[in-house]
Amino acid sequence: MEYEPAQLPLDLFALGRALAYAGALLLVGSCAFLALIPRWRTELDDDRSLPARALPRAWRVATGAGGLLVVAHLLRAYGQVRSFLEPGETITWEAARPILAQTTWGRGWLAQLGAASLALLVAWLAARRPAPGLALLGTSALAVAVTSPLTGHAGEHPWGSAFGIGLHSVHLLGGGIWLGTLATLAIAALPVVADHAALARLVAAFSPLALVGAGLAVSAGLLLGYGYVGDLTALTTSTYGRTLLVKTALLAGTMGLGAWNWRSVTPRLGTADGTRQLSRSTRLELTLGLLLIGATAVLVALPAPKI
Repeated sequence: MEYEPAQLPLDLFALGRALAYAGALLLVGSCAFLALIPRWRTELDDDRSLPARALPRAWRVATGAGGLLVVAHLLRAYGQVRSFLEPGETITWEAARPILAQTTWGRGWLAQLGAASLALLVAWLAARRPAPGLALLGTSALAVAVTSPLTGHAGEHPWGSAFGIGLHSVHLLGGGIWLGTLATLAIAALPVVADHAALARLVAAFSPLALVGAGLAVSAGLLLGYGYVGDLTALTTSTYGRTLLVKTALLAGTMGLGAWNWRSVTPRLGTADGTRQLSRSTRLELTLGLLLIGATAVLVALPAPKI
């Protein structure tokens, strides 16, 4: 079967999708990082220790992730409404309301904006009471993950909308537990490291969680790809399939770098040299992760062969 080539959706709307994915991954990751702190903090750690210094920074990461999500969804709404209007036509509430409130996409978008706004509010307030605040932040992150697929291919998944939404949610949660936590570690902990042994404890606590997150993301992604593509012909001849191959290559590169970090860099932690090597490799891994997010933002806007 031949597939018509589709134009890659590289536009303002794609930027909004990419920012939304980045915000969701970072929100999930900041929750996971905050939950990890008791596992690598010791009784000897004081207010100047790495856990104490990383804690408020991680809460700021969560707040920033919530704000990024809200901005991304507003940008996506602008792109969606703009696509329905004539070039140069002014956007008014009368023109936007039917699109945002009376369409399937709009109702899904409203749910996403509501979850993002809740996450921003919780992250901003919850740091004052970290224990119950983390539970509320985790709940809002779960809401973001569950609502994220409501404006994409998930509702039209060949195996049913519930299955598609569930797989997409697991895919996003797994990616957040893996790459989102790594990004939070890079932002909240690496810039303030003075105790290299504490960083080694943090990475030791994070590594098993990263394996679980990567496993969830890859397993759900494989099932999603098989459901949307179906066969090798569609994988190599359709624009969707070729973009999926690009995403898979980026994923393989990111996972390969993570495996190299675990085997080669982790044993050297506990020293200043080990910390420097981890910083360099983490920046590279997150750069590949950003490219992976960009590929995903393009992929979800392309027509899938099986839909």
